[in-house]
Amino acid sequence: MTNPVQTSLQQTDGSKRYVIIEPVLKKDAPAHLHETGIFKIYKDAFGDESHLFTEPAENEGQADDLPDEQNPDYLGKLHFSEKHWRYEGSGLNNKEQETLAKLIRNAQSVEDTEEFPESANPPEDLPLNPGSLS
Repeated sequence: MTNPVQTSLQQTDGSKRYVIIEPVLKKDAPAHLHETGIFKIYKDAFGDESHLFTEPAENEGQADDLPDEQNPDYLGKLHFSEKHWRYEGSGLNNKEQETLAKLIRNAQSVEDTEEFPESANPPEDLPLNPGSLS
């Protein structure tokens, strides 16, 4: 999964807790990003999709204005290896951790079976913005 995802977690009282799953990506060459197996989890406001970016950031430097540990919306990180995952943080209970881990694993398995995964890079001479073709 290379793009952030908004989802909700069912609570025991029937309410929903909205969260954003943000993959941590590593840049190993110009315009080439790949997954690290780490996913940051943040609180989300209901229906607030206007701030969710689905394209890689264009800047080269660090974009975080506020360290995660000081961000009141930060709920922790999920780290994935081939067979295992672990949670680092204190903002999610065990059931929420397991639900998000399953969601991420399912998203990764769907991407692995796609013919053209979203993480594929276009050839260097192909414009990234189809609207710029003229």
